[in-house]
Amino acid sequence: MNIMKIKLSILILTSLISFSSLQAQQQEKSVANYTNYLLYVPQDKPSSGLYPLVLFLHGSGERGTDLNLVKKNGLPSFLDKKNDFPFVVVSPQCSNNQRWDTQSLLALLDHIESTLPIDKNKVYVTGLSMGGFGAWELAQAAPERFAAIAPICGGGNLERVCLMRDVPVWAFHGAKDPVVPYKESERLVKRLQELKADVKFTLYPDAEHDSWSATYQNPELYKWLLSKSKNQDSPALNKDTSLSYVGRYKYSKKENMEVTYDGKNLYVESSIAKQKVIMQPINQTKFKLSGPFSGFGVMNFNITRKGKITGFTFGQCENKYCARIK
Repeated sequence: MNIMKIKLSILILTSLISFSSLQAQQQEKSVANYTNYLLYVPQDKPSSGLYPLVLFLHGSGERGTDLNLVKKNGLPSFLDKKNDFPFVVVSPQCSNNQRWDTQSLLALLDHIESTLPIDKNKVYVTGLSMGGFGAWELAQAAPERFAAIAPICGGGNLERVCLMRDVPVWAFHGAKDPVVPYKESERLVKRLQELKADVKFTLYPDAEHDSWSATYQNPELYKWLLSKSKNQDSPALNKDTSLSYVGRYKYSKKENMEVTYDGKNLYVESSIAKQKVIMQPINQTKFKLSGPFSGFGVMNFNITRKGKITGFTFGQCENKYCARIK
């Protein structure tokens, strides 16, 4: 392909005015953060007008400056033969002797979301081997960005996995993997299960390191991804249930947390910060916070068998218990 044709393809991709069949092929692109990446855009735009997006992270053997290496395994290996794959797929290339950098990947996502009509409620990340590790790390660094992840033969930081407890996970690994033992995935999955997260684990009994071929050829993976969205409706809480949470909770010797109800929403307010934060229900006992307390993430209330609320745990990793005092 000559230089003029490459430039023409790039202009077509970024115009957002018309979408031709050229977009059903992976185009070579570049940004400052990742010099090289492949971009696949489906031929047909969804009825909503917005595309779901998958970020694909390759393994260590595909690092370098030749994008043909990225096409060796995983999603990029077959996308050039498809016009009907339902996702925009971004496949960056990691430089030689480098590992995936979360901030650079997030900057790349920002760039894609600013140049294509992406459904930000349907952004997913998947990767294999080194890319599997990258997928776990990225979800821990920015859990609010992803509707679900599918890490393959990877692993990650067990202490930080609680940060992504609200991100659905489908992990894959080969039981006979000699490169990355399957226990690396299993221990993260078990911790998420303890946290009652939406997680499942497929362990291929006879697979070695290549557990990605079977995974990426499985249509159930893509159905599962599309079933996950960040904008799922919060459950409705009736008045009596909402009022049962109202009260004062002890955060520290000098600070209390007050939960109030205005007839529509629940709020929590620190006796020191003096600013109400809305409590968005995830389920009947778990609430997500936004605004000044967004770094703390969630409130998970403890309820006895008799239905009495005794307090709540505070934080993504439930590292702070606030006992009810009134």
